[in-house]
Amino acid sequence: MRFDVEFFCSCFPALLLKIPYTLYLGLISFFFAFVLGMILEICYTSKNKVLRYIAGLYISYFRSTPYITQLFIFYFGLPQIFTFMRGMPASVTLVISLAMNSSAFIAETIRGGLMSVDKGQKEAALSIGMSPIAMYMEIILPQAFIAAFPSLGNSFIGMVKNTAIGFTIGVIEMLSQAKILGGSSLRFMEAYIAVGIVYWGMLVLINRILKRMEVRICKHL
Repeated sequence: MRFDVEFFCSCFPALLLKIPYTLYLGLISFFFAFVLGMILEICYTSKNKVLRYIAGLYISYFRSTPYITQLFIFYFGLPQIFTFMRGMPASVTLVISLAMNSSAFIAETIRGGLMSVDKGQKEAALSIGMSPIAMYMEIILPQAFIAAFPSLGNSFIGMVKNTAIGFTIGVIEMLSQAKILGGSSLRFMEAYIAVGIVYWGMLVLINRILKRMEVRICKHL
């Protein structure tokens, strides 16, 4: 089959229009994943054995099973048990499942950042009379955030890419739009190559922005 250059070029305007929605899904998913990841890390390092066990079980499950399996359980399985989920929009299901999946990885990233801070700084802060809350807010968390920032950026990029799996449940983001374009003309190769280029360019730009943010944050540490 001949590669249709004209159709290939015509795909880009429709795909570019889907960038804001794709980024929106990624951003809101990352926000909830980060908050949930912080809660998981607090529970995982808690002195309460029950909280530690629940957090450990949660992290183990979501890190060890394919994301698409989790998405299908949320979209096709749970609504059969919980009736209130039957009218939930596909986009909401995508955001919730993506946030729950990524929070397990973010919790480990946060733990790594906290462990990178020298214990001597904690002891020194407490020895001069700082409260534990002030110690964490002013000394520990800023340094841990810098250490974890590159991995958090990678998590965000991964979440933006994972929004593409939303096409399996009817969420019309960029990959879904490419599938629609390909189906309407039976030119799937051109449509998928085009969406791959759009994803590539978008994520290269995001990565550069994250690199600049990292440099600026390090200057103020």
